[in-house]
Amino acid sequence: MGKKVFTFLGLFLFLIFSFSPAQSYAGALSKEDEKEIALGKRVCGEVEKRWERIADPIRIARLEVLLQRLVPETKRPFDYEVRVISDDQPNAFSLPGGFMYFTTGMIDFAKSDSELAAVMAHEMVHTEKKHIMIQSARNERLSLLALAVAVASKGEAAAVIMANIAQVAILNAYSRDLEKEADLGALKMLNATGFPVAAAVTVMERLSEERLKHPYVDPGVFMDHPDLPERIDYMARMIGDAGWPLRRKEPLHLLRTAIEAKENRLLLAVDGKPVWSGPQDAQSRLFLEETVRRLDRFLQMELLPSDITTGRDERGPLLRVGPGVIAREKDLPKGMSSLEDFSENLRKALLDAQRAHPMGRYLL
Repeated sequence: MGKKVFTFLGLFLFLIFSFSPAQSYAGALSKEDEKEIALGKRVCGEVEKRWERIADPIRIARLEVLLQRLVPETKRPFDYEVRVISDDQPNAFSLPGGFMYFTTGMIDFAKSDSELAAVMAHEMVHTEKKHIMIQSARNERLSLLALAVAVASKGEAAAVIMANIAQVAILNAYSRDLEKEADLGALKMLNATGFPVAAAVTVMERLSEERLKHPYVDPGVFMDHPDLPERIDYMARMIGDAGWPLRRKEPLHLLRTAIEAKENRLLLAVDGKPVWSGPQDAQSRLFLEETVRRLDRFLQMELLPSDITTGRDERGPLLRVGPGVIAREKDLPKGMSSLEDFSENLRKALLDAQRAHPMGRYLL
């Protein structure tokens, strides 16, 4: 699809969502909810004094489409809203009342819509569980009721509390228990709405890599905040315990297969590099299309190169990728390159994909 067509599609979606904000599925607002929304609006004003709010219809429409998929899994009766602010650093945060902010850096950082959805789900759980209010109360050594009274007051106390709420949100400065609840709740939300749960892991792994490039200096106030490797570990454990597939290639857009025609040959490519070839005829195309379907299922980033093997069984020589048989020598159309060449090229493609995502802990 051309760039102009994509632009018009984005504008169309933006117009739709401008008049149809993401609606909550949980019923009417309570007085407590209304106060939380009012507080969120006040903090939004402070945020937008610090950062420029971006009215980019393409970016906003992209986020709104994801939000519409996630909202049915929420319980609180907010009209969730996502806003974009100008900042090169990848960040996203939620405020009381269902307001969420994504930096332009986070949108550009995400490899896929699935990774953006993972970040968004995480922030929505913070809102659903009232984490920002709980954390702010902890920081000020107040009960939630006392915090609400302080915020409703005027003067210095209210200003201090407002600053604390903004700091918690923007720095994602939640305690270990709250951050873990948001991480694991996001996994459940992703699974329920059809997004690959692996996206929550890949975005954390990539943020770990970003942290190595640009070390983060902890402000020293929120020392109980869990580090990224710990978060990756417990998310991977939950995914395994739940029996959900941890397949990184989809959210990372890696190990993508395609069939191309070149110089009277059909090429099977992985991530744009040829791994197998055959004659340019109908029989070979049908054979390669079936091979692609099997590769899409069995060729995963969580394999070892040694999991790609040639061997034989009672039906003769074959190529196996993980638990799946990809091709048998007896079925090869005339003129196909060898299974040995194919297996070697697949191992190289796997290693290239893993190098492209070096923080992946593939043996978890």
